[in-house]
This record gives sequence, structure tokens and C-alpha cells, in this order.
Amino acid sequence: MKPGEEYTQVTAYVNTLPWGSRYCGKSEYQGGIGMKRNKVLSLGLAAVMMLTAAGCNGGSKTLEGDAGTTAAGSAEGSKAESSQSAGAAANGVTITILNTKAGMEKFFEPAFEDYKKKTGVTVEMTSISEGDSPYEAIQKRYAAGDAPTLAIMDCNDIVALAEQKALPLDGEKWVADGGDKYGVKVGGKLYGFPFSLEGRGLLFNRTAIEKTLGKDFDEKSIKNLDDFKAICDELVAAGMEKPVCISKEDWSLGAHYLGLMYEEQDGTSKGAEDLIGSLKDGSAKLADNARFNSLFDTFDVLMKYNINGKDPLAADYDTDNAFFAEGDVAFWFNGNWVWEVVSGFADSSSEFGMLPVVQNTKDDKFNTLVNAVGSKQIMIDKNASPEQIQAAKDFLNWLVYDKTAQDIVANQILAVPCFSTFNASPDNKLGQALKAYADAGLTFDQYNGLPGDHWSVCGGFVQKYLGGKTDRAGLAADLEGYWKSKK
Repeated sequence: MKPGEEYTQVTAYVNTLPWGSRYCGKSEYQGGIGMKRNKVLSLGLAAVMMLTAAGCNGGSKTLEGDAGTTAAGSAEGSKAESSQSAGAAANGVTITILNTKAGMEKFFEPAFEDYKKKTGVTVEMTSISEGDSPYEAIQKRYAAGDAPTLAIMDCNDIVALAEQKALPLDGEKWVADGGDKYGVKVGGKLYGFPFSLEGRGLLFNRTAIEKTLGKDFDEKSIKNLDDFKAICDELVAAGMEKPVCISKEDWSLGAHYLGLMYEEQDGTSKGAEDLIGSLKDGSAKLADNARFNSLFDTFDVLMKYNINGKDPLAADYDTDNAFFAEGDVAFWFNGNWVWEVVSGFADSSSEFGMLPVVQNTKDDKFNTLVNAVGSKQIMIDKNASPEQIQAAKDFLNWLVYDKTAQDIVANQILAVPCFSTFNASPDNKLGQALKAYADAGLTFDQYNGLPGDHWSVCGGFVQKYLGGKTDRAGLAADLEGYWKSKK
């Protein structure tokens, strides 16, 4: 998700859920799609509690990341504990954590008593008030003279606060194990500890594909758009009438899908900025842009097989979750953050995965890569006492290398680790799929320089295209007009 999008998206998502007098107890939701929607009643709150800002990345990094290797955290657990004892030797030190990831504190707090016994450090975690954004919450703390030692923030907040409030974290042990690739950097310095990994692509329901086709599905066989079309045709012939789901939400279309156009110019922030600059001055025409055309060739194929195709702008996001989880469709453009809801619908034996957004551009490296970003980042207050700073650094090492912390992050919170020292939970099947790309170095970064209204305004343009109210030339003209207005 875009930096700073979490609270806007949660609000938008809540508004799509069948809560309150609009739906509860209404007879029209008996059976069929209604049953799918009613089931979301028991799952939607959990999804919102776990939803994170899936588009936060702080540097202008290139595509090629170092390939990591997944390692069991147990080998590092005792090392981390001894490091904590040495680093935070002064008993009586208290560090505070401002938590902006709703519901997370209940998983960590039981471990803090044992942490104190081992390190002598008291850890206190408090969550932001309802209605506050992370940035608003921490500014209130600064104004009150009650700055937290550590703060779990959205990526754009780290960028805004880094040089004035945050401690540079370069040289920490965890930097080499994933922190350098996914942590937020400002002015060449690392200020953000990446707490969890999120990514987007073509999600697939392996079980539904194999059940429909009566054979194993090898996702590596989908190397380009032609391959994707071929399997969609196979699925249709075998009885899955519409094997794709496209959600209509402007954040999905305008931030997540259209965002690929900027990111995939060459995989760097500079490539995205060069395109944007040329769109602003009118020197670029999207009709001539290979990536724009390639991505919307793929989008046209997704539209052809869209289960919501009869009335795509009336699609219901809750029902989309159920369509995918229950195997009514095989593919859904989305991100691993949907797992919290999908897992509530799906049979526990069902298998899922993630594909790149494949295209027919020749020798396209993006056909092997998925977007992955460090969503939610932890910063240390540079004005904390030396003892608190050391204790805070030790706490971050604990998150990466200690078995107890690894279990909380991966198995209880179901976050996807940004670090090579441990894997996503086996119960988080979309998370494991994303982590496999990360560990193989097959990820690229999200561009975070888009204006705040891009996903709503430009998402609206893509909605027009999805709904058949404009053609590709019209979409290009709409997008070009948007950028010219930003000069």
C-alpha cells in the first residue's frame, strides 16, 4: 500500500463491510453471495486489525536485491539473548514503544516479563488512539514531552521525522540480514527497521486450479502473458467460467496496479521520476510508452476473464475475498495482506501462491519479480538516554534473532519477516509465497513519490477503463492531463 495509506484504506475497507443496520439481519443476504458477505461479518474486524500499510519503502533502490537464504532462527536465539544481556546491562532501564499496528500489543505483552528477566529491561508498549494517524500520534507525544523510545510508524512518517528525531541505524547486525534492502533510508542513512514484508501480484488458488484441471499446476510455467491466457482458456474449457477476479477499489487500481507503470520503467525511483517529469512537461505520450501498453495488455486479459465482468464497477470486495478463497476464481490481483480474511473462507488444506504480473514484453525481468516492501518501520528516538538507545537496539536484535520474538512475529501476528533469519508461518500461505521471492532476491521496490491524490484520481480513471466508459487512448489522455496539472 502507499505510504500513509493505512488509515485511509482501513476506513474505505470498513465502509465496504456489511456492518450495522445496512445489512445485519436483512433477508436479502440469505444464501449465495449473501452467505459470502455475511461470513465476512465474523472476519472483517480481524482483517482490519491486521491490515498494514503495504507500500512503504524509503530509498531509491534498484531492482536487484541480494538473494537471501532462509535460516532457522533457533541458531541465533542464544546469541541474541547474550547480546541483550551485555548491551542493556543496566537493570532498571525502561523503553517505551508506540504501536501503530492495531491489535499487535496483545501478542507481545506476555513476552515482556520474560524479556525483563533475561535483560533487566522493562518494555512498555502503548497503542495510538482511535482516529489518530501514526504521525499525529507521535507529534502529540513530542508536544507532551513524552517521546517513545521506539515507534512503529508508516514509511512516509519515518521519512518526515528521520533527520530531526530518528537515530541512524547503519551498522546494526540485522542490516545485512534484510534491513538494508527493506529499511527506510533518508539522505543515504538507514533510519527504519523494517518490521514486516508486504507485496502484490497475481495471487492464485492452487487447489482450485488443480481441482479444475485435474493435474498439478506449476506456476513457473507462467512465463508471460501468452502463458497466462493459455491457462485461463484451459480453466474455462474445464468448467471455471471466469477464472479471474478484478476488484474495483480505486486504491487497488490506482495505487497497486497503475503504480507498476512507474515502478517498472527501469526498477528505480529515478526511472519513475523521469517518466513523471516528462508527463508533467508534456514531452511523453503514454501511447508510446512500452510499459503502459504492456501492463494494460495484461489488464485487458484480466478484464476478459473477470468474474465481475458483467458489472465490474458494482463488484463487492468482501465477495471478491470469498470468490478467491473458495475457488470460484483462480487468480486475483492483490497482495498478501488479504490472507487474514482469505484464510477464514478457505479450507485449511487449500494451497495458494503468488505470480508476477506477467506481460508480453520480450525478455522482461519483471515477469520473474514481484513487488515487496517493508510495511511498518521502527525508528529509535535519537534523544533518548544512552542506556535507552542501547536497550532499544538490543530489542531490535531480539525481534530478528530470538526464537520467542520470531514466533510472535511470524506465527502469532502472521507478519511476513523482512529478514533471512526466519520464515513466514506455514499457516500464512500467501506470506510464504512472498517470502520465497524475497529470499531468492526476486523482488522490486515500490515507488513512493506519487502525489497524495494519485490513487483516488487516477484510480478513478482506471475504473472508467474497467467499466468500459473509456478506451486506452482516453485513459492515456486522462493520466497525461493529471500530470500536466501537477507542474
